[in-house]
Amino acid sequence: MLYDNIMIPYDGSASARAALSEAVRFAKDDPGLTLRIVQIIDTDQLAIDKLEAEGRDEQTVASSATLQKTYEEVTEEASKALHREIDPLLTGLMNKVYIELLQETQPGGQIVTYAIDNLCDLIVMGSRGLGALRGILGSVSSYVLRNADVPVLIVKEGTNE
Repeated sequence: MLYDNIMIPYDGSASARAALSEAVRFAKDDPGLTLRIVQIIDTDQLAIDKLEAEGRDEQTVASSATLQKTYEEVTEEASKALHREIDPLLTGLMNKVYIELLQETQPGGQIVTYAIDNLCDLIVMGSRGLGALRGILGSVSSYVLRNADVPVLIVKEGTNE
């Protein structure tokens, strides 16, 4: 077995789904392989967006009690959405699979730190190039590629369909 513990950063994009599919393909060939699917969310921004969408005023948005409750709601909603999206891809998989939701505003650094802290020996992630620069490596993927101490496999959207 070449790898034992693979991290898959997941953001719901098409290239992240392609990366997860590739990691699942590895796992099906090796039942001893552990998958760590990690979604990183910026809870501060999501909570503020949610409160503003509900028409809350600036004082309410700034209230720490309101923000804490909203953090919890946003985290729970994100976790449910993540499971709805990825659980079908994991059906029948016999491997250990950890699914984690992390709160962070700097996803590249968090991915590198998580890989170190959890002894991951491979990171499989999507390319995530956007807009006019489509096809060029996304900023988070680029950061991880430059800073990770383990191999990084970048998967383009549509490569394993």
